[in-house]
Amino acid sequence: MKTAQRIAAAALAFAAALSANAAGSAKSNKGKPREIVVGAGSAYRPYWYLDEHNKLTGFEKALLDEIDARHPEFTLRYQIMDFPNILLSLEADKIDVAAHQYEFNTERAQKYLYGAEGYTTFPLHLGVRDTDLSINSFADLKGKTAVCVGTTNNAYYITNKWNEEHGRPFKIIFEATAALACEAIASGKADAMVAMIRNLENWNREYNAHLRVVEPAVYSSDAAYLFNKQKGAELRDTFDAALRELKDDGTLKKLSLKWLGGDFTAK
Repeated sequence: MKTAQRIAAAALAFAAALSANAAGSAKSNKGKPREIVVGAGSAYRPYWYLDEHNKLTGFEKALLDEIDARHPEFTLRYQIMDFPNILLSLEADKIDVAAHQYEFNTERAQKYLYGAEGYTTFPLHLGVRDTDLSINSFADLKGKTAVCVGTTNNAYYITNKWNEEHGRPFKIIFEATAALACEAIASGKADAMVAMIRNLENWNREYNAHLRVVEPAVYSSDAAYLFNKQKGAELRDTFDAALRELKDDGTLKKLSLKWLGGDFTAK
């Protein structure tokens, strides 16, 4: 009888252990952070680039790391891709967030959900040869040539939109990289390009481009994260709240000063 009691007690203990393990496993799975896939670039210094150890870094990465650290309910995974493919992946629901200094334009807003909270300022200016004082606006490009790097960025959108709305008074050509675009202007193949002041200044340093910044800006927007229009509203709200917190406690300003060389925090 005692043996039977011992067997029964052991069986009960084993069942209890199984039950506890199952409950613990369920709790662990329930508490597992949700993975958020971020579409990232790797060739836009100082925002996204690979360091000497081939590790993804830059301002965008540092900012997203701050958001990730403050939200234990999810974890961020970065998927590096070419700039034109990031928004296509977002539209196809292959990534959850597009992060590549995206400014606002109406065509993008029809396809993607913009974050309501911008994080950096993004005024666009004409950049021209520093010896050319004849160009002070798009109107002065009549009979001349503007150069763009691709058709998926806001610089092209603004340039092409103005040109279309005014009867196409100037020609638009394309180069594969910013370095080649600067070379086209220096050689006289092109006369102007559209970019941020801080980009134009960086290219003057990196490529000895001798570009003059034309004032005032031809367009001004803030960079924001983009989300899937059908499924991304809740995640957008979470990121908006995180950005407000980072602005309020001064973290975003510190990151801007460290990575971008000035306070370019969106208000």
